[in-house]
Amino acid sequence: MAIQIQAKKKAKKRRKAKTMPHAASAKAVVPNENLALELRKRLQLGQPVFARLLGLSVRTLATLESGVTPTEAVARRLNEISRLTNAIEEVIISDALGRWLQNPNPAFGGLKPVEVIDRGETDRIWAMVYFLRSGVPV
Repeated sequence: MAIQIQAKKKAKKRRKAKTMPHAASAKAVVPNENLALELRKRLQLGQPVFARLLGLSVRTLATLESGVTPTEAVARRLNEISRLTNAIEEVIISDALGRWLQNPNPAFGGLKPVEVIDRGETDRIWAMVYFLRSGVPV
């Protein structure tokens, strides 16, 4: 009986290792789809600021930017920030995006938009995008 339980545990560990790769063992590279690097460059942010937005260390971000597949949680956060970036780029010139993100904005109570995102208050930016799209003064 004990041998069967141990065998089941080992089999479960093997399955788990295949489906949930760790950063050290996950060298799966997605060709031409390095969303972390692409998104950071679009936002014109340095690694420390972008890593903070993702809730990662700079080292983990560098690993992601080298092509390692992100965990599900990080992939979700990248998707969320990517969608927000797409929306912002509809109302703000792409070349000015980095400056806009890192300058205090009276619409956000003097906070920088990057700080608003970092605080998890992206709804405030979504609202701004909505009003700018509709032509209503913010």
